[in-house]
Amino acid sequence: MKSKHTEEQDNRIKGHGQYTEIVEQEFLPLVTKSKYCVVHFYHNDFERCKIINMHLRNIAMKHTEAKFAYLNAEKCPFFIQKLNIQMLPTVIMFNDGVAVDRICGFDDLGGVDDFPELILTRRLIFGGVLAPLNDKEEGRSKITKKKAVYNEVEDDY
Repeated sequence: MKSKHTEEQDNRIKGHGQYTEIVEQEFLPLVTKSKYCVVHFYHNDFERCKIINMHLRNIAMKHTEAKFAYLNAEKCPFFIQKLNIQMLPTVIMFNDGVAVDRICGFDDLGGVDDFPELILTRRLIFGGVLAPLNDKEEGRSKITKKKAVYNEVEDDY
């Protein structure tokens, strides 16, 4: 049995731990050669796609057990149709080349643009493509979000 450190090094050599842009021709080799793979289908003009990109880039650096990539939806019409992608952003999780789960839009992430990265990490763990690194990722700890504090002053109008 490989040690966790050796496995992480092997995965980094295979390109894990990075968030890579791919083209349509690279899609099938990518998802079939990695045990776990996370692919984000995006559009350059969509702000929410940029938000997902930011979070997935950070998650990819921490979780080397899966390969992370993003693919421009305008440049891969075949896979958009084949995978029945109807909303962007869409993140599809693959296990041995088979799509096992997907995140469409932000509904699974709280429906807001400023969702905590931990929400997306937990969703990918729930999808079966990531292993939790700590209690927070596993769901044993509560997600806390800093809230703005406003000075409540009564108006005398």
